[in-house]
Amino acid sequence: MDFNLILSELRNASTFDLYRLQAAISKLLDDPERVIAIKRQLRPGMEITYFHPEENRLIPVRLLEPRKTRALVQDLRSERQWTIPLFMINLQSVDTDIAPRRDGVDRLSLRIGDTVGFTGRDGRELFGTLIKLNPKRAKIQTTKGVWIVPYAMLFTVIEGELAETRLIPAKPTGP
Repeated sequence: MDFNLILSELRNASTFDLYRLQAAISKLLDDPERVIAIKRQLRPGMEITYFHPEENRLIPVRLLEPRKTRALVQDLRSERQWTIPLFMINLQSVDTDIAPRRDGVDRLSLRIGDTVGFTGRDGRELFGTLIKLNPKRAKIQTTKGVWIVPYAMLFTVIEGELAETRLIPAKPTGP
């Protein structure tokens, strides 16, 4: 399924159209046949990923116990445990990345942990790590502190670009 194509169409939908679609999707997510199909594929101890909507990324976890409509999971790094709805589990290894819009980055194309940049008030470019996705602005951790920046001001940074900005200029040679 091409999420970029779907989002392109949904951007033109009215708010009521989106609400109606949300209601229909909710009914499909709660469909008992779909829940049973998911549970058939789950085994305690298996490593899975689920989509975290606030972080807009996949989270790797270990399945501890499938339940009626939820699953008890454990974070692979912190070993913290919690439950998630079964429909959040990415069993088909679906690519969840959404391409940025042509007119810049937006909330849907960013994930917590992404490296981004923006131009500060003094005109200098700042780079940092995305730590929170708010409705209108992103929270960025930089070496100069935490910044809250509108999405329209952000640009994505390829790790190589970030490394280049940290290079120390060579000392001049000569007399």
